[in-house]
Amino acid sequence: MNNLKNILAIFSLCYLVISCGETKTEKQTENTVTQNHVEKKYTKVISDSTNKLTGKIENLEVEYTVFGCACPNWIRTTDIDTKDTSKKIKELYFFIESASRNLELPIYFDAFRHYLKIKGQFYENEDYPQGTIEMEEPLAKAKVFRYTELEVLDKPSFKPDTNIETLILNYNAISCTCAQWSEVIHENNPDNRTYYWLEPANKKLIDADTLFNGKNLPIEVKVTGQIISENGYPKTIHLSKIGQNEAGKVFRYTKIEVIKDRRKSNSI
Repeated sequence: MNNLKNILAIFSLCYLVISCGETKTEKQTENTVTQNHVEKKYTKVISDSTNKLTGKIENLEVEYTVFGCACPNWIRTTDIDTKDTSKKIKELYFFIESASRNLELPIYFDAFRHYLKIKGQFYENEDYPQGTIEMEEPLAKAKVFRYTELEVLDKPSFKPDTNIETLILNYNAISCTCAQWSEVIHENNPDNRTYYWLEPANKKLIDADTLFNGKNLPIEVKVTGQIISENGYPKTIHLSKIGQNEAGKVFRYTKIEVIKDRRKSNSI
């Protein structure tokens, strides 16, 4: 009798292990199929590679509108406040497409404080920028402007809601592609430091980020201006290798004085 009970117990255990294994395999197979389905679904290119350019070269000034939908976001600055009731506002928006990777929208572009001056051509037919991948949310076709020249400009209407202040900052020479300037008052207390990106308000001012030559520390500057972004980047050409996780406070200065530098001090 005891031998029979043992045999039945072993049989039951084997059945349970096999059942669990089959269930696990079924779930793994189901997950793999689902994952492959998603990957296949969103790798389809929906733009028309045969769409041709009109041949008409145009110079446009455009702004980006932040919408909560998958739709074209660019509009001519002259159409933003259009009073023409015969035009449907959504029909005024279009896509833009860079002619090369070197002309892609720079990381510092901020739709709230910048607009673009671009030169190029529209495609003949409404479509999507070349290489557009199918998304979960349907994307409506629209005009597409392919540009060969790009310039990022400051919006005259942008007014920071922060106070004008004067900061004394030093350069930290941190081994990262991140904001490098912090207030001198926290020089001996790294835990209390706030790191700033600095942006000159115009081209006549010294670009603070060009002061460090790898040998001339300490560098200390006195800048007067405003914080224009709590989580962004300065408008500068020195950001080609910056990552999306390096955003920070951007301080735009209208006056700068170099207090410490092994080279000859300058002030503007």
